[in-house]
Amino acid sequence: MLNDRLTITVGSDFALEGGKRDNRSGSNIAGNVNIEYLLSRDGRYRLRAYRRNQSDVILEGQIIETGLGFALVVDYNEFKEIFNSLKKRQRREERQARREERDNDDDK
Repeated sequence: MLNDRLTITVGSDFALEGGKRDNRSGSNIAGNVNIEYLLSRDGRYRLRAYRRNQSDVILEGQIIETGLGFALVVDYNEFKEIFNSLKKRQRREERQARREERDNDDDK
């Protein structure tokens, strides 16, 4: 149905060291939830929704953070490729358009 575009991650964190925390609720089974949906087939554009539980020592309480975000995923080998790819793509499209015009003129 969703063509493997939806990913749901459910987890919780726990302390390996330190004292026992009494302010944490035992009924929190889900813990952190992350839902990610691939908007494009290649996975370049993504929509993320999340819910995170955090305990704060200073406030002596629990903080629940929720959010929604849009992500753009780009693969590159060098840092400068991030900024050069748009310029290269525009140049490539211009060259392709010129070739197509020449081919159309040759066919006439």
